[in-house]
Amino acid sequence: MRKIFNVLFFSIITVLFSCQSEKVDENQLLKDEVIAIHDEVMPFMGELRSLKKEVDNKSDSLANKDAEAFAADIKRLESISKQLEDAFEGMFIWMRQFKAPEETMDEEEAKSYLLNQKELVEKVNEDIKQAMKVAKEELKSA
Repeated sequence: MRKIFNVLFFSIITVLFSCQSEKVDENQLLKDEVIAIHDEVMPFMGELRSLKKEVDNKSDSLANKDAEAFAADIKRLESISKQLEDAFEGMFIWMRQFKAPEETMDEEEAKSYLLNQKELVEKVNEDIKQAMKVAKEELKSA
């Protein structure tokens, strides 16, 4: 009887620990996914800055030619420049606030936090890609 009790006890403990381990692994995978989304666009930060400079130069050039005649173009370029700047800043705002889930968090808290961070970093990712696309299209049409 004691042997059956020991086997049953160890089986229950093993199942509990394996479930706990799966939760931790799920959260690690989620954390890795968040970082991968960030890592996809982080290398574009320099290009983002270069595009902003090109857009600003184009705007300044039009303003020097005839600010009144090119007012609509200048306004569009200023909007694109702001979009580029906001995308750039969005990345650094996200990076400053992101923290790996603390070990004191339970698994559900960590999962909730990471899911929220995934949404935030996906927005940053999309903002960067969209701003670059718009700027490249504008500069190509020059």
